[in-house]
Amino acid sequence: MPIPQHHVQRRLTRRGALVLTAGAACLALAASGCKSAVDEEGSSGRRQGGTLNIVQSADIAPNTFLSQNNPNFSVIRTVFNTLTEYDHTTLKPRPQLATSWKTSPDHRSITLRLRDGVTFHSGRPFTADDVIFTIKAITRQDVPSQFKHVAQAITGMKADGAHTLTLHMAEPVSNLFDLFEVMPIVDKATFDDLLAGRKFVGTGPFQVVKYTPGSGLRLKKYDHYWKSGRPYLDKVDINVQSQSQSMKASLRSGQSQLALDLAPLDTVSLKGDPNFKVIAADAADAAYYIGSNVTVPPLNKPQFRQAVAWAVDRDRILKQVLAGIGQTSSLPWSPSSPAFDKDKAGTYHHDVGKAKQLIAQASAKNASVNIVFNSGLPTNQAIAEIVQFDLKQAGLRAKLVPLQAADFFGKLSGGGLPGLFVNVHGFGQLNPATLVKGAFPFNAEKNASNFDSGTYRTLAQQLWTTPGGSKAHAAYARMNDFLLEQQFVNDLVVSSHTFTISTKLKDLKYNMYDYLDLDDAYLTK
Repeated sequence: MPIPQHHVQRRLTRRGALVLTAGAACLALAASGCKSAVDEEGSSGRRQGGTLNIVQSADIAPNTFLSQNNPNFSVIRTVFNTLTEYDHTTLKPRPQLATSWKTSPDHRSITLRLRDGVTFHSGRPFTADDVIFTIKAITRQDVPSQFKHVAQAITGMKADGAHTLTLHMAEPVSNLFDLFEVMPIVDKATFDDLLAGRKFVGTGPFQVVKYTPGSGLRLKKYDHYWKSGRPYLDKVDINVQSQSQSMKASLRSGQSQLALDLAPLDTVSLKGDPNFKVIAADAADAAYYIGSNVTVPPLNKPQFRQAVAWAVDRDRILKQVLAGIGQTSSLPWSPSSPAFDKDKAGTYHHDVGKAKQLIAQASAKNASVNIVFNSGLPTNQAIAEIVQFDLKQAGLRAKLVPLQAADFFGKLSGGGLPGLFVNVHGFGQLNPATLVKGAFPFNAEKNASNFDSGTYRTLAQQLWTTPGGSKAHAAYARMNDFLLEQQFVNDLVVSSHTFTISTKLKDLKYNMYDYLDLDDAYLTK
């Protein structure tokens, strides 16, 4: 999706069940989404050459390339391609490495026609076997992915020649195209080297020249890219700066033209500067939340978890911590999701009286509760401090527990965080099944809260195996009611990943999982 010509563009409305309202007029392109509203020079004025300098706060993690991991957003779609990409306006899949597809009437098989003439950076032709290999790779125990449930649901894969592939499923899989959007097609000859960060061989517009762990990557244009005349840029340098202030300084000095996910409050000083634009991605897939380890009393009681939901001042968090980027919500969904319900999203709001009443019902007056957060993320720390203040106002003894990143994520993945925890989740923007089957805070089989419910698993399965229509919408309503009642995750604000760009950078795009698309990007002098 192209970046619109606005300082902060938030598209948080729905058109029907599956349509985002774009903030700028877009014209459909044959293979790559929308025409950029910042393309002031027109297609004939695109400048060839130049080096795009990107700065981000964390290093890439090559062993997680087949999952969704924020630091990898700059690399996945620049070095690799996916099978399809969602149109940001209609949310219908569009061709990428797959040019067309046909689904069986029972939704249990799909036949994909693959693009001819595509080569990996090694020169080897891309074929159906590479898709089969990538899907099988996701099922490997040593390969992390939030989409294992989809890959494992594919019971058969058969190539008919080099460029036709049929996938078979035991039952309908409603989020199959989410997998196609998030899954880069990897090179079977070098995949283990990719996991180790030694070789990065894709079919994308740029190839990796050098990777220095902890520092960044250098990319160069792939001269045999399958899109004629693309890319326009010669090189891309991706640099790691752990501090948001350092990232902002790099932009101001002209050393960088793009910063990924500046701290929201650091973007405020750039909004009035005509040399920069701050863009909130329309995927709206950064949802800040409070999780509860339900094995730790009094968090084992739904009334207490509901009390937390009533106690927290979401409006203050949105304004003071997130610089107004996003919207408060009691549900995990982006407005682009078919499960989004505007009325239910406003269920919980700041009401200390209701919080105290529920705390009393849970026999938890003056109870002690830990609020755990990743000390390396200033945004999460600021949210945790507001949560602590609000819970104290509700009569609880709330204690902040900062953890280093490795310790926090280690305990998160093991369900071992000792109380409440502040974090951010994604996967609320597209098919609802992806959240409840793949996102770890919500995974019905195993989640960070240790929340275990047969009813929840049944509801998640219904979301997954119901392709659409009235039955699907009834399932979404049941799921929303269940999440609002149980509150093992208290959603606070549905926000967005941000791209802060120099006005010299034109025609930058991104997919609905916020992977950068540099096919058409160029720099003005």
